[in-house]
Amino acid sequence: MTYENPIDCIEDYIYKYDIDSFRDSVNDLSLLYKGLWHSYNINVSWDEFNQIINIVTYFDLKKKSKIGKNIYSLISKVNEKINLGYFNYSSKLETVFFKYQVSVKGQNFLTIEQIESFLDVVISECDRFFPVFYLYLCKKQDPEYALKTSLIDTHGEA
Repeated sequence: MTYENPIDCIEDYIYKYDIDSFRDSVNDLSLLYKGLWHSYNINVSWDEFNQIINIVTYFDLKKKSKIGKNIYSLISKVNEKINLGYFNYSSKLETVFFKYQVSVKGQNFLTIEQIESFLDVVISECDRFFPVFYLYLCKKQDPEYALKTSLIDTHGEA
């Protein structure tokens, strides 16, 4: 089946998996996806002119104090560890977000594997780094401490 708008295809896919969603407009779809640490608000939007699917996930962390400039240093260090996409900070919304883009130029449809793949990338990266941002924003930890404590690389099997 071919779709003129990939958002239609994504909406059909997620409907089968009982993921909470809301169609904001013809080119925008909002999802509430339960991750390992947190439920993530994911916005999927279609940029028809550039043939790109934009996926943005905002971290809904309730902070009690003003966020310092160290957030940019922390985000820079986190982004060095990411293969696809990137984190950033919105001073207007006072939140951290993850952005990932998928080019679908020349394709008439999305496969289930493609949809699963980009949702997996977004959720796995958010789950991987959620503890870092949680420690920094909610527990007021130093960026270096938040990174070292949260990102423990395991080797072998237990």
